Amino acid sequence: MNDHRSRLDTWLSTLFLYTEKLVLVVVGGLALIGIGQLIGTIYQQRDIRLEDLLMMFIFIEIMAMANVYFLRRTVPFTYPMFIAVTALSRLIVLQGKGSSEGLIYESGAILLVSLAILVIRFSQQFNRDDQDGDGGTGHRE
Repeated sequence: MNDHRSRLDTWLSTLFLYTEKLVLVVVGGLALIGIGQLIGTIYQQRDIRLEDLLMMFIFIEIMAMANVYFLRRTVPFTYPMFIAVTALSRLIVLQGKGSSEGLIYESGAILLVSLAILVIRFSQQFNRDDQDGDGGTGHRE
């Protein structure tokens, strides 16, 4: 019975692993298609707009996040936060000269997410220093 359960667990784990990789390839492919569509739109309109470039960066960040997850099986928590900052920046650009109240909220959101990224990065650096046992030098003896 235990051997049967172990084989089932191994089979399910393998199934999920390959499903995960397939979905990552699909995400990367869809991001590439999105970039292609943006380039096509820019070419047709003969106009390069800041919101299009920011959208391209969002697609690139999604591809980078999928690639990192594909290689390491983990994504640094800051990757989605960078995407959020870019998306909020794009929202500000798209709204143009709309309400100043909305601009304040969106700018505040960018500031909060950016501060959160800094806090996470600094906490990871201190955590890494403690785990390395190198006294914070980054070098092992």
